[in-house]
Amino acid sequence: MRLTRQKIEEILQGILGLESTSFIRTLSDKDNISEFELASKTKKDIKVIRRMLYFLYNHNLVTFNRKKDKIKGWYIYYWTLVPESIKYYYIKNKKEKLVHLKVLLESEKKELFYTCHAKCTRLDFDRAIEFEFHCPECGELVMQDSSEKKVQILAKEMNDAEKEIALLEKEAIQKLAQAREKKSENVVKKHKIKKKSSAKKKSKRK
Repeated sequence: MRLTRQKIEEILQGILGLESTSFIRTLSDKDNISEFELASKTKKDIKVIRRMLYFLYNHNLVTFNRKKDKIKGWYIYYWTLVPESIKYYYIKNKKEKLVHLKVLLESEKKELFYTCHAKCTRLDFDRAIEFEFHCPECGELVMQDSSEKKVQILAKEMNDAEKEIALLEKEAIQKLAQAREKKSENVVKKHKIKKKSSAKKKSKRK
């Protein structure tokens, strides 16, 4: 999965809420953008901007550097999104969701569930006994509810999540390998340049 601008926006909206859309788009547009510029462009209070930035910073999704204003004498913070950290955060959340889905699936397979005709709520066996097999919402008698459809839905969600996690981790490993290969190539190049330079110096001495 390539971390597109749209995907980054979707992930960060999941963290900050839909009302953060303008903030996320403005932050994505430019590296090293000041919190005051963010507030001005999004027309949001500086306190709201700082709260969102600090929340992202606590999750390692942004970095900052600060510069001292020569006129006013205070420090101004400049912020930048970290796409790779956003991807790892997304993978982590996907794994947590997968664990949750597994728990739900096991529950659906092992437990008995009951619901009324109107499907007001769904009760496990213990809660159904507690309410004497009557719906706590409408008072109607509850009947055993089939888990077959829910099991199918959960199984599909798990399968989709597992595939996405595997793909993301494969991409991360490939990117890491490429970075190491590039670093190794740079070391070799530097060594060749150094060796060539040393050979030239020896040749001049002769």
